[in-house]
Amino acid sequence: MMFEINTGIIVTAVAMLVFYLRIAMLRGRKRRLTRQEALERRKLKKANPEALRSIEKTGYQVRSWWLVGLGVVLMLVGVVMYTANWMDTPYDQYWWIATSGGVLIFAFSFK
Repeated sequence: MMFEINTGIIVTAVAMLVFYLRIAMLRGRKRRLTRQEALERRKLKKANPEALRSIEKTGYQVRSWWLVGLGVVLMLVGVVMYTANWMDTPYDQYWWIATSGGVLIFAFSFK
């Protein structure tokens, strides 16, 4: 079985790389904010112990669950278009648009 590399595979791979880099950026920002929060806690603990409760916890947040759902649905539609032989439509050759679009929407639905 030969695996052929075409434009769709390359575009989808680039979209996956963008997703990975976006998550790595968010992770780095989370680590930086966690360090800053720890320093603020040390300063506030010395000054005023009651102020510790007002600091928000850092982490990943979802901008919109609708965007997450749309991204997942688009990825699944693209995969079905690529693999399903029972769907014989002229749009099957454009499976990579749905898949890559879903990956990019999914990547930017987190903050």
